Amino acid sequence: MQRKIVAGVVQIQAFSFELEKNLKLALDLASQAYEQGAQLVVFPELFDSGYCVHPKDAKLASHLESLSSPTLQEMHAFAKQTGVVLVGCGIEKEGGGLYDSAYIISKEGLVGKYRKIYLWGDEVDRFERGENYPVFEINLGGVKVKVGLQICYEVGFPEGSRALALQGAEVLIFSAAFSQRRGYAWDLGSRARALENGAFVLASNRSGSEEHPYSKANLEFAGRSKIINPMGSVVCEAQSFNEVLVAELNLDMVADQRKEIPYLRDLSLVQSLKTHAS
Repeated sequence: MQRKIVAGVVQIQAFSFELEKNLKLALDLASQAYEQGAQLVVFPELFDSGYCVHPKDAKLASHLESLSSPTLQEMHAFAKQTGVVLVGCGIEKEGGGLYDSAYIISKEGLVGKYRKIYLWGDEVDRFERGENYPVFEINLGGVKVKVGLQICYEVGFPEGSRALALQGAEVLIFSAAFSQRRGYAWDLGSRARALENGAFVLASNRSGSEEHPYSKANLEFAGRSKIINPMGSVVCEAQSFNEVLVAELNLDMVADQRKEIPYLRDLSLVQSLKTHAS
């Protein structure tokens, strides 16, 4: 029996500080995905707060474990009503630190979270770095699938995706606010991470633009959200500012592709040889 799931990837034009407006738009698109059979839906990086919100990072941050913020409460309510598993990405606060964190919410609540490790530009002044590459198993209609989370700039760091794949991740999820100026890196990196790990990639990016609060420069986002198969082929790509992609993922393709080009097997073999030689 084939292992199949249906996944949705949301692309939105979010606006700085417009939490209620951004969340409504994201959940409206998630509803469209649900109507098309999606069991898993992914949102972009900092989709609710907007990306260029530096002066109010702390005010816009949430405690993920408590699901106490309006964003998390509404996402949880949506998950309970529909059974859809949601992947969001927002500003997390814990103790005195702030993090750029991706997280998974199911009808049961918070499944888990990942804190961005490779910070871009002035993110190093805004956020603390994460330290771990967790893999999460989620149940989608009776199909258990292992997923790993990455954020934006990290699409260019193969080490993170590889660490997740070596732990068994079959689906690599990228929430992003990737710029138009460097969109070529987004396009190539997302496909490369799929091919070299023999994994599906769900790549959710921002569209539109925001003004940097200090430099006043206008940041244009690339859009071009994608669903990519384990051979590195783009299954579908967003064309509009606000759009949701939905596709069926045959998870058996993961094992098949990892046999066809056994990168993970041979990497483990070489590592074992080096350890034995030492």
